[in-house]
Amino acid sequence: MSLPQTFLSQKEYKQHLQTARELLSDYLPMKDVHWEVFKQGFKIRKYAKDDFILNEGDTEKYLSIVLVGSTRHYLTANGEEKSFDFSFQYEFSCSYSSFIQQEPSQFCVQAMEKSVLASLHHPFLQQLYKQYPESNYFGRIAVEQYYLWREKREISLMVDSARERYVKLLEQYPIYLEQVPLKYLASYLNIKPESLSRIRKQLAGSS
Repeated sequence: MSLPQTFLSQKEYKQHLQTARELLSDYLPMKDVHWEVFKQGFKIRKYAKDDFILNEGDTEKYLSIVLVGSTRHYLTANGEEKSFDFSFQYEFSCSYSSFIQQEPSQFCVQAMEKSVLASLHHPFLQQLYKQYPESNYFGRIAVEQYYLWREKREISLMVDSARERYVKLLEQYPIYLEQVPLKYLASYLNIKPESLSRIRKQLAGSS
């Protein structure tokens, strides 16, 4: 599968780069002189709906933040797609184990809609860690966020009902869920699409 990217004008590029800086300021406040170095490693990547950002078997080369749009992480098991994660606007999106170990990814990352990612290349980030030790905090935050999410998800799958899992997701991402196809949500919640449809109708009827 190819990974097409659509054209970005210079103006768009600068605007997205500025947004990336504003988002990063929460994790890594930087003076202008440090930002001038940091931004050299950024690549602004723009994708159309359903474009593949990362193919299964490819090595993840970027740690990315979703500036616009959303992404889906999924793998194929027994001929069936299994969605297990979504990254929405201003969240990290990456095959973390592949990125950290620089080994082939076991899953795909796909744009669910028109999406723009601000991505840091692996070699550049490693060099940045050495040159500016304080930048290690950025990488640590990204990994911590991922593992916190993973722990919460694994516990939820063990103790929550399908209805409870959906309600939690709805409370966290009320706007974005409107953009996620039913089949993707059902797969993420580990239930059948018809079961999710029934849950949504019950919740709509009780509101």
